[in-house]
Amino acid sequence: MNERVRNIEKILLVAIFTTFMGQIYVTPFGTNFRLTIAVMVLNVLMLTFLEINPIPTINLVGLLMFSVRSIVFVYNQNGTVLEAFSVYYPVIFFYLFYSFFFVVLNVRSLIKTPVSLFLGIWICDTIPNIVEIMVRGDWQGVNLEEAIYVIILIGLVRTFMTVVLIYLTRYYYSFVKEREHHQKFVEKIILMSNLKTELFFLRKSKNDIEQAMQRSYEVYEQLNETQLKDSMLTVAKDIHEIKKDYSRVISGIEKSIEETPIYLMHFKEIMKIVKDANEKNARSKDKSIRFQFSVNCDFKTPEFYALISILNNLITNAIDAIPSSGEIVVIGDFQSENLHLSISDNGTGIDEYDMELIFEPGFSTKFNENNGIMASGIGLTHVKQLVRSFFGGDIKVESKKGEWTRFELWMPLSKLLEPHEFKKDTIMTGEV
Repeated sequence: MNERVRNIEKILLVAIFTTFMGQIYVTPFGTNFRLTIAVMVLNVLMLTFLEINPIPTINLVGLLMFSVRSIVFVYNQNGTVLEAFSVYYPVIFFYLFYSFFFVVLNVRSLIKTPVSLFLGIWICDTIPNIVEIMVRGDWQGVNLEEAIYVIILIGLVRTFMTVVLIYLTRYYYSFVKEREHHQKFVEKIILMSNLKTELFFLRKSKNDIEQAMQRSYEVYEQLNETQLKDSMLTVAKDIHEIKKDYSRVISGIEKSIEETPIYLMHFKEIMKIVKDANEKNARSKDKSIRFQFSVNCDFKTPEFYALISILNNLITNAIDAIPSSGEIVVIGDFQSENLHLSISDNGTGIDEYDMELIFEPGFSTKFNENNGIMASGIGLTHVKQLVRSFFGGDIKVESKKGEWTRFELWMPLSKLLEPHEFKKDTIMTGEV
């Protein structure tokens, strides 16, 4: 029922808008015969809203066009209602024949063949116009052969403009849809990257819980007092239950990640995703930051989630380190058989005595200005873990307090390429 109502609404919108555009016209023969841009608009709309029925829609346009012109004719005191009818009723024949040829030629099916579409629309435009001028009683005042020639010529021009407009409209619509799909794809990639980050720390917490449970059981065995032993055993059981809950959560997340299709992503595409996401992030924080990405290499990798997670964490930190405006420079290139990444910013820098602590779990100098809650301090820990443990690479940081900070990373290409083997044909160099 709702679908039917929506279709009726679309039919009315198409009919009203086309009728409105029908008031833009020329009178090539000095009679009441008009050539308008309504047909161009109607063609575009009929080939855009494929779900609406062309017969009632097109004929409703004809009735509205006749009604509006008649009302305007009478309102301007050009004549009576009967006179208005005799002047404008032929327009109904135009749209009647137009709908007939539109359906018989199945114009909608010709959209993939421009030449056939052009011929189909031209027939729908030209023949109904000829019918209309034949129906009119005032055509005898002009040369019929010349009038038909003008109609054919104007029909060709109008059809050409219509076809161009149709394909431009379809291209724009396709471009918007593709951009929406790409945005959803990027959001999914970022989400999965963040999910993998959280999974890393859930696994770490699970290991910590296992160790806590083991230590509590060891204490239980060392105790002699029965009441204390029972209490400690209860603690060990509670910790075991927590561990089981963690295991179920981790298993569910791992299953979701494993069900994600495996494919390769170009490094340049990874950098573009990260750049777009962090430009949006900076704008959301009302910061004017210039992002300069220099990508001097390219390759395909299945480990794009890990790379996005590394880059996002480092660039997010750089954004937070810049008070209101500044610059973030990201460089990606090859050094020997390693991927080298450099992320630098001209923000507040890092205190010298904090340099040894920034990679420690829980360490952070950031806090929420609204509630005073400190940041979790897990971002750089995760980056270090990925670079060194997962990729077998290295990371270093340099900073000058109040001026700049630069992180540099090296990751073996052999760990980035599927299936963790160095493949020359997977690497492509070149400038962005």
